[in-house]
Amino acid sequence: MSDPATQALQPRLLQAQSSGSAGSGTGNSDPVRPGLSQQQRASQKKAQVRAFPRAKKLEKLGVFSACKASDTCKCNGWKNPNPPSATRMDLQQQAASLSEPCRSCGHALADHVSHLENVSEDEINRLLGMVVDVENLFMSVHKEEDTDTKQVYFYLFKLLRKCILQMSQPVVEGSLGSPPFEKPNIEQGVLNFVQYKFSHLAPKERQTMFELSKMFLICLNYWKLETPTQYRQRTQKDDATAYKLDYTRWLCYCHVPQSNDSLPRYETTQVFGRNLLKSIFTVTRRQLLEKFRVEKDKLLPEKRTLILTHFPK
Repeated sequence: MSDPATQALQPRLLQAQSSGSAGSGTGNSDPVRPGLSQQQRASQKKAQVRAFPRAKKLEKLGVFSACKASDTCKCNGWKNPNPPSATRMDLQQQAASLSEPCRSCGHALADHVSHLENVSEDEINRLLGMVVDVENLFMSVHKEEDTDTKQVYFYLFKLLRKCILQMSQPVVEGSLGSPPFEKPNIEQGVLNFVQYKFSHLAPKERQTMFELSKMFLICLNYWKLETPTQYRQRTQKDDATAYKLDYTRWLCYCHVPQSNDSLPRYETTQVFGRNLLKSIFTVTRRQLLEKFRVEKDKLLPEKRTLILTHFPK
């Protein structure tokens, strides 16, 4: 990843590493929605970037835009001749002039962003949203240790880079298929199970189990699944091909889009069914209960009793 755009992201990586913000810590996140604070940080960052003056927006997009000065120029991103340091990022840095030459090809910034001259502000802001997501995925690629996950992050990073370059909508391609992947889905299956298993209970107890199932479904939509390597180690199965496919689908369509909303997002419980639930229920149930016990002070008393007392095996 040595092109102008990825080189321009290096100071941001250094800044994130020094401040610890490249990690995916949840801070004061809702224990029922563990990925929420990361989602909120991404939204705040996009709001900041979209509030930039037009000149600053063009500079940011120029980094990801091919040079159009001539047919022979192969430069695929404007490179700032005076790059910002890790301690002086977007908000402090003054916008570059459109006449500023690219450090890579020598052509002006204007030659990289000429295709944006008559583009609407809404479209500029959509492209900027993808830029923020590319920056987030760049961090994720560098800090992720699991090989399978890193490969997916890199694929999505390249996909969004290409979409910024071509001003297109991101579409995940390949052998993953399109959601939904199973029918009936997890939500339908769980609610059917509750109806079948607990319909004989008194209305109050039946409502308790219904509320618990809804909370479980919300958790599942925000929960981080174990990697294929972890799955193989836990289950002692040599062949984790089916789980790896579901895990890759989950990353591309459910997990990554939570904090990178340029990508179309689907709820885990809406697009997966029995096969994934069978693969993850035992470990997810244990992890959920452990998390709720550790963070029980963050839960409302009625939710605490509901989860820690009534969760079915």
